[in-house]
Amino acid sequence: MDNMNNTHQSEQTPQTRISWPGPFLDLACAVASQKLVFCLIVATGIVLGVVRLAMMPDVYTSSSVAVLLPREKPMLDAAIDTSSIETTDDRAGKSASGNLMLPPNPSLYTTLIFSRPVLSKVAATYGGRLQGHLSPRDRSEEVIQQIRSMLKVTSTEEGIITITVTSQDGQLSADIANELFEECREASRSIERQLILQQAGHLEDALSSSMERLRVTEQQLAEFTARNGLIDVNMQASNQLRSIRELAAEKDRLEADLQELLLTYSENSPEVSRIRKRMEILDMQREGNATNIVGSIGTSEFGQLQVAHQSLQQKIRFERDLVATLGTKADLYKLRAEEPIGNLAVIRPAIAQTRPAGPSKKRELGMALGLSIMIGFGWSVLAWQWKTALSDSYLSARIRELLELVLPQGWSGSKKALNRLGL
Repeated sequence: MDNMNNTHQSEQTPQTRISWPGPFLDLACAVASQKLVFCLIVATGIVLGVVRLAMMPDVYTSSSVAVLLPREKPMLDAAIDTSSIETTDDRAGKSASGNLMLPPNPSLYTTLIFSRPVLSKVAATYGGRLQGHLSPRDRSEEVIQQIRSMLKVTSTEEGIITITVTSQDGQLSADIANELFEECREASRSIERQLILQQAGHLEDALSSSMERLRVTEQQLAEFTARNGLIDVNMQASNQLRSIRELAAEKDRLEADLQELLLTYSENSPEVSRIRKRMEILDMQREGNATNIVGSIGTSEFGQLQVAHQSLQQKIRFERDLVATLGTKADLYKLRAEEPIGNLAVIRPAIAQTRPAGPSKKRELGMALGLSIMIGFGWSVLAWQWKTALSDSYLSARIRELLELVLPQGWSGSKKALNRLGL
């Protein structure tokens, strides 16, 4: 008996309602109630999408690829052609060449491509062929933005730059892509020209300074030689020593003659006195030559004189080599600045495509289908909610009151319009 009562009570107890399927069921009911209108909206959307796709012009895509070569570092050091100095260029020649290169910078050219001056030049060059993309009422900023929307630039860390242009004319896309890389090459050459001219200016400043130093050193050598009576230190010293040897040989000869005369003449004879006088003169000459090796410089000071003279000569030789090298390099830099090669090389120029790249059928038809389905859902929900509102006396009265306030007073069609709406 108790089991039967429990069973009867459980049958009378309402089941718990699951809340989350409610909105989906309401939407399904709304679409089902307006299924014909929903299908008509979807079909109309698809037809309009097909018509729009058929009316859209074909677009063509062309791409051009370029590579940025590593740029050589500016060389401020000059190689001096001497036998005792290994310069920076010599050490650089023995080291890895990668140490002399700067890495490529693709972001510089990407920024240049999207810059206003470059795009303004493109607009001025191809303005007549861009009529399909531009309107006569477009302002300059709108023209720039439209051209930017036609471009796509990608780059890699290795220095590969790709420009892709999309337009309604395949030849126009190729021409714009090639024109943009031509602008990049011109900018690369201009950058290299400025760098080279800057280095040439540094070399010319260094050349002026080196020439002034050379002039001062040459003046010092001129004053040094004039003060010490130097023409050729080694030759003058050699001549002086040869003169001393000749005087010594002459004295030895006179001593031999004196010994022969002493066998025949006495010590006080005029012949012997004449020879002894001659020997005294030779001794005085030898002593003078020994104390004055070069000019008034004696043997004790000759070493310092020779070192100072050779130092000035070596300094002048080095500074002359430096002046010649700096002058040559400055001239070479000026010649390079006249015809810079740049560091951008186009490895695949853009060509005009014969097959269109768009518009995409899947994307256009998919957008039309999706939009029509959303409109169909919206219409179905709106119609379902309107029907529900009319079935409620309070909501129906408030809607009628709102429409009476909105519609113009005294209009004969107001009552007919309310009747059509079921109010």
